[in-house]
Amino acid sequence: MHPAQRGGSHAHHRRQFAALAAVLFLPGMPKAADEENAVFWRAKSPANDHVLFGYVRIRAYTFPDIVADGKRMVDQSKTVLIDVNPSLTLSTTKFKNRDIKPVFAALTPSDQDELKTILSTSPAKGAIEKLSGFEASLLLIGEGQHVFGPDTPSIGLALANYGVSIGRDVKTLAADGEMRTLQRPLTLETVNSVGPDSISYLLDLRRRIGPIGAYFDELYEARKSAEIAGLGEEITAKGIVTPTDLIDADRLCALLIERIANLPAGTNAFIILPIGLLSGPYSILDELRSRGSEVSAIG
Repeated sequence: MHPAQRGGSHAHHRRQFAALAAVLFLPGMPKAADEENAVFWRAKSPANDHVLFGYVRIRAYTFPDIVADGKRMVDQSKTVLIDVNPSLTLSTTKFKNRDIKPVFAALTPSDQDELKTILSTSPAKGAIEKLSGFEASLLLIGEGQHVFGPDTPSIGLALANYGVSIGRDVKTLAADGEMRTLQRPLTLETVNSVGPDSISYLLDLRRRIGPIGAYFDELYEARKSAEIAGLGEEITAKGIVTPTDLIDADRLCALLIERIANLPAGTNAFIILPIGLLSGPYSILDELRSRGSEVSAIG
């Protein structure tokens, strides 16, 4: 074969490949992302093609590029599904102050000084010596995080609201009543179970990474979902109770997998889920794969 002809056929293959590559991605979709560093995933089965978005409960407008990517993907979806009703209030438990074991006195003097300094600007500043380990740990874990409120919605709610604003059908995967049955009420034993070792660990972690909540925000902004999951696992392993312990996570995972796997053919949904269900030990991605979905990170 003449060398020039051979070159021509290579160019033709290249063009074919480029055309094929263009078809493999939804229009306007970001290119394949690294599995460890993603907040958007695509789950494609013979019947459906969904985008899964992993949220954290922090203010949307701190992450404009993630919100912009999310809106673009909502535009391309037929429906928007959110894990649970964002305004759902689960029952809270009140304890008598005398039953709560303060953690402060059990800390070393240097840990006491450090905790006082850190919490001196927090709402708890007048009651640091009365805090349970559970309360102190929540304040340390949330430090520096961009909190959300009625005027500044969390990122999952902002994208659900955007779906409503462009006329998408927005529904929840788990009903309010189902969520209430999955709740594990906070017990006095749990509140008192977080001891001085756990607080000492969090203070040490803060020395390494800075304010913990702010660090989680930075990881999320960089879409480092595997690191978020790994750090969350480490914190839990140190005996620290987090809000996710107050729900039956295994049953919630099973419920959400059933709902997603059994959506009617042709649903094409943008599905809003906690990032912990897309990365780390509670990730549902392998289960979706075992049910016939091709799942890949997209951004």
